[in-house]
Amino acid sequence: GSVDEILKQLDPLVAGNELGEGGVERLRQIVRAMQTCNVPAERFQVDVSIARGLDYYTGTIFETFLGDLPSIGSICSGGRYDNLAELYTKQHLPGIGASLGLDRLLAAMETLNMIEPVRTPAPVLIVYFDKDRLQDYLQLAQIIRGAGIGAELYPEPRKLAAQLKYADQRGFQVALIAGSQELDAGACQLKNLGTKVSTEIMWRENPVALVQAITELMKPSEGLV
Repeated sequence: GSVDEILKQLDPLVAGNELGEGGVERLRQIVRAMQTCNVPAERFQVDVSIARGLDYYTGTIFETFLGDLPSIGSICSGGRYDNLAELYTKQHLPGIGASLGLDRLLAAMETLNMIEPVRTPAPVLIVYFDKDRLQDYLQLAQIIRGAGIGAELYPEPRKLAAQLKYADQRGFQVALIAGSQELDAGACQLKNLGTKVSTEIMWRENPVALVQAITELMKPSEGLV
């Protein structure tokens, strides 16, 4: 039903309960204020099923959604808290606050083509296959970073295709690929993500060669802009 109909249905449910009656009346005041400010009716609704932070919210709570992408969930939520500040000060400082889900908002804006996709400032992605070889991957990252080249280690072991897809989406120039056998041999594959050309490097015996190869792969290729 409409906002007014929902509020009317709430009245008998909270009748005789001072806290409930006060809450419904406060909702009614907020709705009237929004209507007075000419906020379009389709831009807000009353939802009595929402429950947030019962240990510190003391009044109206709210959640906001993107009309063009509601499936992503709430991007900004908050509410009224009368006693929260008293955890940090002896003063009684009631207030209203909200938190913004920045990562979720940016992801939604990318999906809706409102902003350019996020690109990485690091040119090299180190593909992560084996959690037991984390120290080897970190050593590779340290060699590359020590030469002044940005490198990111993929956060968890996953299939190669998924990691290369991530690399393409984020704009990496070079992928360093090494499984357990390559690491045992002190080798790795360097893949130019623009040309798709791969080069094998014996990095453990010659770290300088690794850096030189990455530097060479990062140079613009002829015919590519």
